[in-house]
Amino acid sequence: MKFTTKLIIFWASVFLLFLLGMIFVMMAFGDIHFKFWQLLIAFVINGIIPPTIITSFFYKRLDYMESENIEPPNFKGRKTAELPFTSKSNSPFDELMHKIDRQYIISFSDRERKVLKFRTDCRMLSWGIGGYVNMIDPENVSVVVYPVFENSRREELTLNQTLRILNSIFNP
Repeated sequence: MKFTTKLIIFWASVFLLFLLGMIFVMMAFGDIHFKFWQLLIAFVINGIIPPTIITSFFYKRLDYMESENIEPPNFKGRKTAELPFTSKSNSPFDELMHKIDRQYIISFSDRERKVLKFRTDCRMLSWGIGGYVNMIDPENVSVVVYPVFENSRREELTLNQTLRILNSIFNP
């Protein structure tokens, strides 16, 4: 299942729980009764439309993470770096993928073209970071990291931290 679909389902369930809580309180203390169609319309208005709007703001960046597009992302707020990579095995890309997999969630990889996309976990107050890694040669790696929510000061700090972490992962 795509990440964007999971995100919409997550937000819809959060709004549904909130709506059910409000309905329970209104029925318990207000002596109000609802018909099924009224609850269905309230859920669509309060539980489907807001998550869809929220996700649509970030859809382009979220969809890129899982797409087969191997071009580096050209998003606003991105940071790029070319980092050295020290391999200890005969298959450097597999080692690179294994090292990134320990720290982040891999959303796409292409062994032939030596391209890897990853992301951090998405939280309620932080949309996370997306990343793109291209192994130029067995000793150099091109990295692009970008925030999912482009106008966040917190994400700016996280981008710099992610580049430092990747540098320490690649060169222990």
